[in-house]
Amino acid sequence: MTPISGFLALALLVAHQGPCAPRDVVLKALQDNWGEVPVAIGLSNTGSVIEIAASPKGSWSMFFTSAAGVSCLVLSGEAWQAVEPKSPELPEVNR
Repeated sequence: MTPISGFLALALLVAHQGPCAPRDVVLKALQDNWGEVPVAIGLSNTGSVIEIAASPKGSWSMFFTSAAGVSCLVLSGEAWQAVEPKSPELPEVNR
Protein backbone atom coordinates (compact mmCIF):
# COMPACT_ATOMS: atom_id res chain seq x y z
CA MET A 1 0.00 0.00 0.00
CA THR A 2 1.36 3.40 -0.91
CA PRO A 3 1.39 6.26 1.60
CA ILE A 4 -1.36 7.98 -0.37
CA SER A 5 -3.64 4.92 -0.46
CA GLY A 6 -2.93 4.34 3.25
CA PHE A 7 -3.95 7.92 3.97
CA LEU A 8 -7.13 7.53 1.90
CA ALA A 9 -8.01 4.28 3.69
CA LEU A 10 -7.49 5.96 7.06
CA ALA A 11 -9.59 8.96 5.99
CA LEU A 12 -12.38 6.61 4.88
CA LEU A 13 -12.29 4.81 8.22
CA VAL A 14 -12.46 8.07 10.16
CA ALA A 15 -15.26 9.43 7.98
CA HIS A 16 -17.34 6.26 8.45
CA GLN A 17 -16.41 5.64 12.07
CA GLY A 18 -19.37 4.47 14.08
CA PRO A 19 -19.89 3.70 17.74
CA CYS A 20 -16.78 2.86 19.77
CA ALA A 21 -16.30 0.76 22.91
CA PRO A 22 -13.74 -1.63 24.39
CA ARG A 23 -13.21 -4.62 22.06
CA ASP A 24 -14.74 -7.18 24.42
CA VAL A 25 -17.90 -5.04 24.70
CA VAL A 26 -18.16 -4.75 20.89
CA LEU A 27 -17.66 -8.50 20.39
CA LYS A 28 -20.28 -9.35 23.02
CA ALA A 29 -22.81 -6.92 21.50
CA LEU A 30 -22.26 -8.30 17.99
CA GLN A 31 -22.71 -11.87 19.19
CA ASP A 32 -25.65 -11.20 21.51
CA ASN A 33 -27.60 -8.98 19.10
CA TRP A 34 -26.80 -10.44 15.67
CA GLY A 35 -25.07 -13.78 16.28
CA GLU A 36 -21.86 -12.44 14.71
CA VAL A 37 -18.44 -13.82 15.57
CA PRO A 38 -15.01 -12.90 14.16
CA VAL A 39 -14.30 -14.53 10.78
CA ALA A 40 -11.41 -12.42 9.46
CA ILE A 41 -8.66 -10.28 10.96
CA GLY A 42 -5.76 -8.21 9.68
CA LEU A 43 -3.27 -5.58 10.74
CA SER A 44 -3.51 -2.22 9.00
CA ASN A 45 -0.49 -0.12 8.06
CA THR A 46 -1.60 2.37 10.73
CA GLY A 47 -1.17 -0.24 13.48
CA SER A 48 -4.84 -0.87 14.17
CA VAL A 49 -6.44 -4.29 13.85
CA ILE A 50 -9.25 -4.65 11.31
CA GLU A 51 -11.81 -7.40 11.93
CA ILE A 52 -14.94 -8.72 10.30
CA ALA A 53 -17.56 -10.52 12.35
CA ALA A 54 -20.30 -12.45 10.58
CA SER A 55 -23.28 -14.62 11.45
CA PRO A 56 -24.51 -17.86 9.86
CA LYS A 57 -27.56 -15.85 8.67
CA GLY A 58 -25.28 -13.56 6.62
CA SER A 59 -25.14 -10.34 8.63
CA TRP A 60 -21.64 -8.86 9.03
CA SER A 61 -19.83 -5.99 10.71
CA MET A 62 -16.38 -4.50 10.09
CA PHE A 63 -14.61 -2.76 12.94
CA PHE A 64 -11.11 -1.64 13.84
CA THR A 65 -9.39 -1.80 17.19
CA SER A 66 -6.72 0.68 18.26
CA ALA A 67 -3.61 -0.25 20.21
CA ALA A 68 -5.46 1.05 23.30
CA GLY A 69 -8.10 -1.68 22.85
CA VAL A 70 -10.92 0.60 21.70
CA SER A 71 -12.98 -0.81 18.81
CA CYS A 72 -15.04 1.29 16.41
CA LEU A 73 -17.64 0.06 13.95
CA VAL A 74 -16.80 0.96 10.35
CA LEU A 75 -19.41 -0.81 8.20
CA SER A 76 -22.10 -3.45 8.49
CA GLY A 77 -24.23 -5.31 6.01
CA GLU A 78 -25.81 -8.54 4.96
CA ALA A 79 -25.30 -11.47 2.59
CA TRP A 80 -21.80 -12.31 3.90
CA GLN A 81 -20.23 -15.23 2.04
CA ALA A 82 -16.99 -16.92 2.93
CA VAL A 83 -14.84 -17.79 -0.07
CA GLU A 84 -12.02 -20.25 -0.39
CA PRO A 85 -8.74 -18.50 -1.23
CA LYS A 86 -7.52 -19.42 -4.70
CA SER A 87 -4.20 -18.77 -6.35
CA PRO A 88 -4.57 -16.94 -9.62
CA GLU A 89 -3.91 -19.19 -12.56
CA LEU A 90 -0.88 -18.16 -14.53
CA PRO A 91 -1.19 -18.11 -18.30
CA GLU A 92 0.83 -20.66 -20.18
CA VAL A 93 3.78 -19.23 -22.04
CA ASN A 94 4.15 -20.24 -25.67
CA ARG A 95 7.73 -21.11 -26.44
